[in-house]
Amino acid sequence: MVYLQDLSQEDSIVNYSNSRKKVVIKAFDQLYIQVSSFDDGQLNFMSNDANRYGGGRSEADLAMVAYTVDSNGFIELPIIGKFELLGLNSDEAADKIREELELYLNAPTVKLSFVNKNITVLGSVEKPGRYFYASEHLNILQALGMAGDISVYGNRKYAVVIREKGDVVSKNRVDLTTIDLLGDDSFYLQPNDVVYVEPLEKRKWGIETFPWALILSSITTFILVANYIKNN
Repeated sequence: MVYLQDLSQEDSIVNYSNSRKKVVIKAFDQLYIQVSSFDDGQLNFMSNDANRYGGGRSEADLAMVAYTVDSNGFIELPIIGKFELLGLNSDEAADKIREELELYLNAPTVKLSFVNKNITVLGSVEKPGRYFYASEHLNILQALGMAGDISVYGNRKYAVVIREKGDVVSKNRVDLTTIDLLGDDSFYLQPNDVVYVEPLEKRKWGIETFPWALILSSITTFILVANYIKNN
């Protein structure tokens, strides 16, 4: 089964419009906030350099100094206190924090990024599991590539994308074989999405699972019994 089939224009270039929206902040997200200013390092209460906290800058290190968004969409910053960021993208949140920090620091600059962004790929893929990524956007084909692609007995026509948005969990069945996927809302995944690849129906009776040993043993037994009865 071929992905992204275009039966009408097999040899031509096909362009699809699919705007990549910036990820917005949701409850329980982990945010890494990097603040620099003209103040002395000791005066910058938002400084999170390696010397101050120890360690390098791996995902685990960033998680240690990250701010977790609470169920109401707030984070709690030093001195400033609780700060609402729910529904803002990383640039909007950084600007909002910078404006507040200007009351305390000399010419602050703020960089905000998500920590531990991940998707989960399950079902009939070569390497099911939870995968972390650092890029701003990740599409469904890249996610399948991270999981080693769909296995021999996986359904290459359909995949299911499960997505949480607030208190609502949605399930969208995506056709991987049509070129129209490039313009579909589910082409680009969101953090914490789950991609499930359905097994083929024939997998139930595939050569790996079909009880050949039992059948051959039964045939052999039948032949032996028939020969015994015939000779006696």
